[in-house]
Amino acid sequence: MVYQPPAHYHVKVRLYNEEIAFGKGIAQILRLVEQHGSLRAAYQSMGMSSSKAWKILHRAENDLGFPLLKSSSGGTHGGSTELTPEGRELLLKYMQFDTLVQAYAEAAFKKIF
Repeated sequence: MVYQPPAHYHVKVRLYNEEIAFGKGIAQILRLVEQHGSLRAAYQSMGMSSSKAWKILHRAENDLGFPLLKSSSGGTHGGSTELTPEGRELLLKYMQFDTLVQAYAEAAFKKIF
């Protein structure tokens, strides 16, 4: 048998203090909330249930120690949801960190395999 190097790899970037709380899925929710101005539109566009979206949001907020979203309800134009300043900062830093980690992983994979 001859050694064949692997063709692919996968690296997950997740952030947390005590319990894994923030990764690709919640980052996508936050990006979609920014795009749509609505948590409901965000999780529906992902095909995610309301209960799952709220569960991962609460888990992240509890672990990180700050709210990621703020909502306003009702009114003549309906409610809206937006990222808190802390949520926006975390999302931007997560995206930067993930980009760097993925670039390093790609370079290391090519060099080693």
